Amino acid sequence: MKRMSIPLKNFQVLSILFFVILSFLYSQTLAGSDTKTETPKSIEELIAKVDSLIKIEKIPGIAIALVSKDSIIWAGGIGLANLDTGELVTENTHFRIGSCTKSFTGLGFLKLLEEGKIDLNTPVEEIAPEIEISNPWQETHPVRVVHLLEHTAGFDDSHLNWFYFKGPLKSLQKALEDKADWRKVRWQPGTRFSYSSPGYTLAGYIMQKVCEQRYDEYIKQAILEPIGMETSTIGRASENKQLLSSGYGDDLRPVPYWYDYEEPAGAMNSSVKEMALFLQFMLNRGKVGDKQLIKSELLDRVGQSTATIAARAGVKGGYSFGIGTTYRNNQVWYTHGGLVPGFNVEYAYNLDCGVGYVVMINRFGRFIYSDIIELVERFMVCNMKAPVIQPTQVSENQLKNYCGYYELRSSRMRIAEFIDILIGGVTISFENDTLYQKYFDSGKTPLIPVSQNMFRLSNQPAVSRVFIEISDGKMIYTTAGSYFEKTGSWKPLVYRVLFFGALTVMFSSIAYSIFWVPVHLYKKFKNKGNRSKYLRMRIIPLLAVVSLVLGGLAVANQDLLEFGSLTAPNVIFFISTLIFAGFSALSLFFSYRSFFKMVNIYARIYAVILSSACFGMTLYLGYWGIIGIRLWAY
Repeated sequence: MKRMSIPLKNFQVLSILFFVILSFLYSQTLAGSDTKTETPKSIEELIAKVDSLIKIEKIPGIAIALVSKDSIIWAGGIGLANLDTGELVTENTHFRIGSCTKSFTGLGFLKLLEEGKIDLNTPVEEIAPEIEISNPWQETHPVRVVHLLEHTAGFDDSHLNWFYFKGPLKSLQKALEDKADWRKVRWQPGTRFSYSSPGYTLAGYIMQKVCEQRYDEYIKQAILEPIGMETSTIGRASENKQLLSSGYGDDLRPVPYWYDYEEPAGAMNSSVKEMALFLQFMLNRGKVGDKQLIKSELLDRVGQSTATIAARAGVKGGYSFGIGTTYRNNQVWYTHGGLVPGFNVEYAYNLDCGVGYVVMINRFGRFIYSDIIELVERFMVCNMKAPVIQPTQVSENQLKNYCGYYELRSSRMRIAEFIDILIGGVTISFENDTLYQKYFDSGKTPLIPVSQNMFRLSNQPAVSRVFIEISDGKMIYTTAGSYFEKTGSWKPLVYRVLFFGALTVMFSSIAYSIFWVPVHLYKKFKNKGNRSKYLRMRIIPLLAVVSLVLGGLAVANQDLLEFGSLTAPNVIFFISTLIFAGFSALSLFFSYRSFFKMVNIYARIYAVILSSACFGMTLYLGYWGIIGIRLWAY
């Protein structure tokens, strides 16, 4: 089942690393294996199955809450909050909930709307002119408050050094000033969705300006305390730090306590008991007991995008006010996830079924935890289905007009585009009177037409994707969360052949060296005259490849906090990319010189191909900013 968990510091951030990406794609393939177990028939059976899974996955502790509109069905913990002391996880144990913080920032803005204190269409510059935004479209399409709340401003997501360990405490304005380079608009605001924590950080600052008090104080007074979330904190509040579980990394080492530049986007601590109260609040449409805290008509705007081309065309769902909408088996779920060093958190609720859940885990790393969440979700699901829009007839010529290859043009970070351009696109094809979509790593999925240009998937009740010809004549294919532009059908094949072909040739040099190096050394030792000539054309590209491999291996086992820190592996990676580039250029020179030397013709041909592959890879990685990247400063 495809999930719509939208974490703060997702593994997509790691995609700026060449070898880490390949490892990640491999691990995702393994993670996709079918490990589904039978749906539990009782809470006791569910808890037993979860207990078994956390032992298999070596998860120290987990907290779960299952709720309905009227009651907390079950809330509690399994396992340990601290491996050293043996402290147990309970319903009151705090976890760092990461990007689920955005949901409470979003509720704060709904309250401001109800109080008549803000107009979401106001340009950010009018409220906070002191905050720098680099926007080439400023004169005609400024970044507005609504764009921040719907991830449609065009900003990058947080870069690797989104945290810090030591004080003094940074004010929100100082944090925004320190990370001004994260607010570069990459396309016209209000056209496409691209998840961006910096947008929510700026939204928190806007909240401070509007309500004339700290954003966290306003959220606590206006949202948390009325709901009953009295111990939950946003930011680095220390009064309830003793309730916080230890967080653990991939190797079960404790993760150090870190501070977040993106507080309004991901720095909240809470327990399953109090998150259960939040879910009940949402299920009861803004009511706490008999008191209507936020008008239900305002809550109807939650999870419904308005500021994208897709939304304006009629696509339902999406993301707004810190909550995303997803469709699972023709049911509508409202959800968010939080993934930060040491912790994984996800919640979801279903208004039709009147149920919700939250799962909190105190381990971060490349392991399968979605099985636990899926198990909980299947236990909570009901038989109610949302009304399904019925198919309509579309002519064969019209459907064929949509066929072709569409490149992803809404990457989460610009520096991730070098991998998205290879495998991020989608192919639209027509077979047996049906239109299909196919991503790089998946099979064909039929598109069900509900109008001449709008479609849904078979497990979705409403319009979820649309084809549109925009003003410059380009055909786009867009959903609530993705934006693609039609391009030449030859591109994916050519790009992948060149990229993965170059990789294959580069790695073949290591395999080949296992043969020729010992043979050459043996012949040299025996003083034989038929050993390899002009070794530079072999050694230099080999050194280029080895340097890049060693750099990738150096950083591959770091945790996310280490990626953004000045560590020895990061320095090694920085140096190795420069060495790779230097040796690649040098190898091209020596392969050219080989034409004037007495060398074996096949060795020369291989050297030319290898040096060309290395140099081409250097140009490609250099264009996207990977060569010479200082991870600790990115």
